[in-house]
Amino acid sequence: MRFELYNYLHPFIQKTENKKLIAIPLAVLAVALLIIAFTTIKTGSPIALGMDFVGGTQFSVTTTLTEEQLEDMFSAYPLNDIRISGNRAVLQFSLMETDELNALEKEIRGNSAFKDIEEQQVSPIYSEDLQRKALLAIGLSFIGMAIVVFIIFRQIIPSLAVILSAAADIIIPIAFMNIFGIELTLGTVAALLMLIGYSVDSDILLTNKVLKRSGNLDDKISGVMRTGMLMTTTTAAAFLVMFLVSTFAHYIIPGIPPIPLMSQISLIVLIGLLADILNTWFLNVGILRTYLTNPKTRSKAKKGGRRA
Repeated sequence: MRFELYNYLHPFIQKTENKKLIAIPLAVLAVALLIIAFTTIKTGSPIALGMDFVGGTQFSVTTTLTEEQLEDMFSAYPLNDIRISGNRAVLQFSLMETDELNALEKEIRGNSAFKDIEEQQVSPIYSEDLQRKALLAIGLSFIGMAIVVFIIFRQIIPSLAVILSAAADIIIPIAFMNIFGIELTLGTVAALLMLIGYSVDSDILLTNKVLKRSGNLDDKISGVMRTGMLMTTTTAAAFLVMFLVSTFAHYIIPGIPPIPLMSQISLIVLIGLLADILNTWFLNVGILRTYLTNPKTRSKAKKGGRRA
C-alpha cells in the first residue's frame, strides 16, 4: 500500500506546479471550513457536543429489546444515543425539565423489560467546565507545538507551514464528524489530540530534512516521502483494523459487541491521517519548494542549515 501510494503521488508532486499543489489541500480545507461554519450557524457550535459537554442523563439497563424498539419506546423524550453491548443497553438523554425527567425515570424503572438499572446525570456546570478544559487542552497543544517548531527551524515560513498543516489535519476531521454525526466527547477529543502529534511528526520530518540537509531538493523530498508514507500507512493500517473490529466484528462472530467509541476514534484518526497525506505532501511540500526556490530565501536557508 505504501509503495503504491508513493509511486502514484511522487511523480504527480514532482510534475505539478507549486501553486496548483498548494491549491488542492487549501480547497479541501475551505470546504471543511464551510461545513463547520454551516454547523455553527445551525446549532450554535462548530461540532455537535456529546453528553460529556452539554449535560444530560444516562441510563444503563439490562434488556433484550433492540435499538429500534428502544427508539420507538422513548420517542417522546430527547434521546440522543443508544449503545448496545450484549444484553446491556446505554441510553443517553439531553437535559430535561424536572417533571419530564421524573416521568422518564418512572417509565424506565416501572418497565419489566429493564433490569439492573443504573442512572448517571451530568450537570450543565460540570459540562461547561469540561468544555473549557477540552479547549484549553487543544489550545495548549497548538501553542506548545508552535513554540517547539519555531525553536527547531528558526524560520517563519517553514514553521508556519507546519502549523497550518497541523491545523488543517484537525479541521478536516471535525468537518467529517459533522457529516457522519459523530459527537464531541472525551474520547473523540483524545482522537483529535492524537492527530496533532501524528501531523507534526510527518511535517517536522519533511521540513527538517529539506532545510537542514544538503543535496538536490527533489531528491530530499523523494527520500523523506518514502519514510513518511511508511509511517502514515502503518499507523493507518492499525487504526483500520481497529475500526473494522469495533464496528463489524459482531456480524462475523456473534457475541462480540460493537464498541461505538472505539469505532469513532479510529474513524476520526483514519480521516485525519488521509488529511495529513494531503497537507504534508501537497501543501507543505508546495510551500517549502516555493520558499526554497526563491532567490531571496535560498541563501538564508543554507545559512540556517550550516548553523544547525
